[in-house]
This record gives sequence, C-alpha cells and structure tokens, in this order.
Amino acid sequence: MSHSTSTLGTSPFGPLPYGPRMQRLLPPLYRAFGDVNRYAIVPLFRAGLGSLFFSSPFAHVMVLRTTGRKSGRPRYAPLGYAILDGAVYCTAGFGPRTHWLLNIRENPAVEVLLPGGAAYAGVAEEVTDPDEWLRSFREVMKGCGVVGGLSIGENPWRVTDEALLAKGRGLPVVRVRPTGVAAGPADPGGGLWVVLTVISVAWLLGWLRGQTRGRGGAA
Repeated sequence: MSHSTSTLGTSPFGPLPYGPRMQRLLPPLYRAFGDVNRYAIVPLFRAGLGSLFFSSPFAHVMVLRTTGRKSGRPRYAPLGYAILDGAVYCTAGFGPRTHWLLNIRENPAVEVLLPGGAAYAGVAEEVTDPDEWLRSFREVMKGCGVVGGLSIGENPWRVTDEALLAKGRGLPVVRVRPTGVAAGPADPGGGLWVVLTVISVAWLLGWLRGQTRGRGGAA
C-alpha cells in the first residue's frame, strides 16, 4: 500500500508516523524490546505459558518465527495480532526496516505460535490492498488492547478511518496464511516439558518432606 509520506517523521528506522519525542525514543525502545523478547516473552511462549501472560485486555501477543536473512537461524518476534478470515495479521511497529519484516521479504515461510498454544506454519505477505490494510490495522490495534491505544493515541474502536490512516501511515501490515502444522510447546522441541518437570519435582520434594516429618513426629 502506498501512502504519502510528507507528514512522516524521520528516524533510523525510516519515515514513521510518530512525533519528535517518540522518534528519539525508538532506538532505546528497540533495544529494550529485544532484550525483553529474548529473555522473557519468547521463553514463556516456548514453555507453554503464553496464555497466562499474553492474552489480556492489555495486549494479545503471539510469537512469529522467521528465518534470519543473514544467519539462516530461527528468529522470534513477539507481536500484537488479529485473526481475520482464517489468517493472522500483525504490524511492523518500527516500520519497513523492522528486522523480522526484512526476514520475511527474503523468506516468507514462517511459523506462528499463539498464546493458547496453537502453532502453525504459514506464508507471510505484506498487505497491499488499501481496504484490507485499513481493516486489518484497526483489528491489530484492537488486539493490542491498551498498548494499541497508546501506540496510535486514539481509541482503535472509535477512531475514524481518516485518522487511523494518518496514525498508521508508513507501518506495514503483514498477513500470514496457514499452510501446515508447526511444533507447539507440548510437541517435540517445545518447552512445556520443562514446566511440567519443575512442577512434578516440586510436588515430589514437598511430598517427601511431608513423609519425613510424619515419621519424625511418630517417633
């Protein structure tokens, strides 16, 4: 989709629809999000705990797995999302230079892990139809909950189409259509077994302590 970029601010990420203060904050925010994603959000999803932390009025978050365009290794990006017409939609909030977006331009084969544990393989495509972009961008902002409202500075349920176009100008929207089944947290390679093992060991240790105390009291 092409929008005029005459009103967009400039940043290391290219023209984006943010004010000067937000433009200055983008680089440190990008680094902070990278650390939180790598050490907190992605491990929780891979452990099968996404639904406990990332499905709420504050934000609905999925994890998008791409293939690094330079490394060829898996790369994970937690993103707000919406489900429309059997596909998942998400937005590149840091604009056309967002790393995961550059990855899918090189290799559109991706995997999606939803907070409820569902996982599937799919093909990612940038939305080019203006009507589809507007509809899906609004739904993604709704799915982001409070975070979505703060991002655009408007209520995504009530903002007019014209205002929403201005707020989202320059932000690519991506559609992921499912093509197959991917490995979820409880499947081979997933991390749910770690959580279950920790819970089981903790229960067993508690039971053994109870037995030991019981014997000591009986003596």
